[in-house]
Amino acid sequence: MKFLVKLLPVLVLVAVTGCASNSSVDEVRAMAEEAQRSAAEANKAAANAQRTADAANKAAANAQSTADAAQTSAYEANEKIDRAFKKAMEK
Repeated sequence: MKFLVKLLPVLVLVAVTGCASNSSVDEVRAMAEEAQRSAAEANKAAANAQRTADAANKAAANAQSTADAAQTSAYEANEKIDRAFKKAMEK
């Protein structure tokens, strides 16, 4: 009986520690799951940002192409005006 009295506090301590360990494991598991969810959301946001950047890049390339074409047209028009002016001055 004295052996059981001495052993009882040890058993209670082991039981409490075991419960605390399970609780800690559950907390860590919940934290890990939350971290995984956050990482998945961050990956999704990064993919959306990449798509937006790609679309902006394409729009910028189209704008540059339009600007280049406009510059070429303006240059050609200016050349035509210069030729007409020179021709008029020769008369």
